[in-house]
Amino acid sequence: VALPSYHLFAQCSSKMDTSAGASPMWEDMWSKGLKPKEKFDVGEASPTLMEVLELQSLGDCKGKRALVPGCGRAYDAIALAEYGFDSVVAVDISATAVESAKAFLAESKSPAADKIEIICADFFKFDLEPKADVIWDCTFLCALDPSVRSAWAKKTLSNLKPDGTLLTCIFPICDKEGGPPFAMSVPLVRSILEPEGFQAAEIREDASKHTAGGFAASTALGRWTVKG
Repeated sequence: VALPSYHLFAQCSSKMDTSAGASPMWEDMWSKGLKPKEKFDVGEASPTLMEVLELQSLGDCKGKRALVPGCGRAYDAIALAEYGFDSVVAVDISATAVESAKAFLAESKSPAADKIEIICADFFKFDLEPKADVIWDCTFLCALDPSVRSAWAKKTLSNLKPDGTLLTCIFPICDKEGGPPFAMSVPLVRSILEPEGFQAAEIREDASKHTAGGFAASTALGRWTVKG
């Protein structure tokens, strides 16, 4: 059954959580009028995700559900819906980002838009039911304070079906201090996920580069499953 189009959950209060995993800086940036292709906004679906979809690496997704945390304008959510997922849940903590995502979906006129549910929520307090078959993490992990990386892995695991797949856009792979975005690497992501029971099913270090606001860096793609 298709989800209601552009559904907005009233889970974002006017006084935002100031924990490391729910920084108010995101709403601050969005509320100042963040434009497409500005700062972290790609302006379209991530090239890294589009390569996955073009290669049909996810197989037949009929009857399956995808989750996109930190969805922004929901470019990737609509790409997943058009690929064939029956349900795509896109989550962002910024109420302004959610409104921007609703506007993008309306402007897209995509027949797959009614399969997308936009939820305004803190990912760290978000429980998805039924759980996701696929979670797509693209510039969400790298935007988080390092102190909440273990919590991110635990929450990701709790929102994924036991036989599900976590896809990570490992970006930016570079030498830089501080963030966001914080520098990522394949060994770093392994060290975050493996203690929670994830195992690498595939690592592609030649993945199509993700770019954001003119900032480009090396990108890897990780496909992770849960150890049986």
